[in-house]
Amino acid sequence: MSNRGLLALVALSSALFTGAALATPPIVIPLQQDGVTSPGTQEPCIDNNCLFYAGDFDSNGPNPVGLWNQVANINGVVIDGTVYVPFTVPRRYKGAKGRTDWGVTGLFGNIQNYPSPSATQVTWSIVTGAIAGGNPSKATVVCSGTSAFTTTATGRAGLYSGTSYQELTYLVTGITSCPTLASGTYWMTVVPQVTSPPNGFEYNYLSDVEDVSPPNLVGPGSEPVDDSLFISQFFGQTSFTLANSANVCGPVGCDEFSVGVIGTASH
Repeated sequence: MSNRGLLALVALSSALFTGAALATPPIVIPLQQDGVTSPGTQEPCIDNNCLFYAGDFDSNGPNPVGLWNQVANINGVVIDGTVYVPFTVPRRYKGAKGRTDWGVTGLFGNIQNYPSPSATQVTWSIVTGAIAGGNPSKATVVCSGTSAFTTTATGRAGLYSGTSYQELTYLVTGITSCPTLASGTYWMTVVPQVTSPPNGFEYNYLSDVEDVSPPNLVGPGSEPVDDSLFISQFFGQTSFTLANSANVCGPVGCDEFSVGVIGTASH
């Protein structure tokens, strides 16, 4: 890690709240083992047709972390952060004849929350042309929106500095504005918009996926490794920055993230 990245993370970590006192949260939380291995029975593809799911977060796996993924007004300060997670639409898959296209009707992310979720809307998007070092305004927005969502507890949690972060699936369904996606690589976002949390603060961190074969992995789509991107005015990442870079995750973790795409494949 560079000296700049190390100093930034040390400064942010030292400012983390203690008890009811709130201070600036860290950009990434390196999670400790919680001693509980969840069967992942609330995995979101049980009730939805997943074209792609990166698999479950494993707090007992290698280098488990969560990356800041919310826009929140905390004590009058807007602390923003958006994780852009890549996914690949395959040209074809087993059982299909010829090219396959995706009709996207939903997106979700597994997010570790503390102390409790209060957002009523998320912003979501699918973009192309995202590249490390690039200007976010130059990426092509395929579709985007601000929508109501549902949260479902996954039964998993991350433990950070003695505090348990409950993992929830933030799920947006009923999307009708996305055009059919042809084969290729896209980036997706699902970002809670926190405006007035009851406790005056709220933290949401997108769960990473570090296991080689994570539980409940679903295809035919897939997530390219080490190609997630992060932007944040507050944390000084105004250009697309690789999530596993020194200035964001360390690099420790953040190779992939626990997200998914819902819809149908046609050919």
